[in-house]
Amino acid sequence: MTQSELEMHVRSIKVNKKDIGYIRWCLESHDGIANPTTRMETPDILDLTISPHFLDDAERLIDALVKELGIERVDAPDKPPLL
Repeated sequence: MTQSELEMHVRSIKVNKKDIGYIRWCLESHDGIANPTTRMETPDILDLTISPHFLDDAERLIDALVKELGIERVDAPDKPPLL
């Protein structure tokens, strides 16, 4: 396995805080394709850490959530959230 195949990807979304539980449930029910964390300074942003093996599925799920909930994609943090 190459180093690039092992690197985690981060996608970030701005959400209504009342939807965080539902979004977490969606991620977990799809084989845990992403690990969501909120930002301490902006709790309405979820940073999603994604395995490269699940990236395509995660992108499709994020697109579906954008359509369903009206969430928006935002820039990922400069530093990965789980380091």
